[in-house]
Amino acid sequence: MPDKTNESTCFAALLAPFDLTGVVVTADGLHTQRDHAVFLVEEKEAHYALTVKKNRPTLHEHLRTLPWKQATANYYDRTVGHGRKETRVVQALTADELDFPHAAQVARITRHRTSLKTGKRTREAVYVITDLTSRQASPEKIARLARAQ
Repeated sequence: MPDKTNESTCFAALLAPFDLTGVVVTADGLHTQRDHAVFLVEEKEAHYALTVKKNRPTLHEHLRTLPWKQATANYYDRTVGHGRKETRVVQALTADELDFPHAAQVARITRHRTSLKTGKRTREAVYVITDLTSRQASPEKIARLARAQ
């Protein structure tokens, strides 16, 4: 019989031996799960910054429809590398009524990319959910966390 374990089901077991007190754990969309957030905050006394992708359609759609035009916390970053120019716009909002354990902030990171070779332009928006408050994590810090992930 095949083993039914994968990266997602091993999350808590892999992190359990480590002292994560005060550490910010970043993870991709696979780990944007309620039980992972509860485990990190309540059991490990850690923080999280989780990417929200379309594999969580209800949460993704909710974040997509937030009032981003009202965001006053913004950060802009421009880089050149990997054969492209990239501009990232990070907007953060307080997660007042978000149904996700310990969520304090959400961020939208809009990436504008231009290929230096072809000139082709693309635009992509990704979302990050975190238990870090705006006092603990500015949009710039959220941008750094998302890039480090």
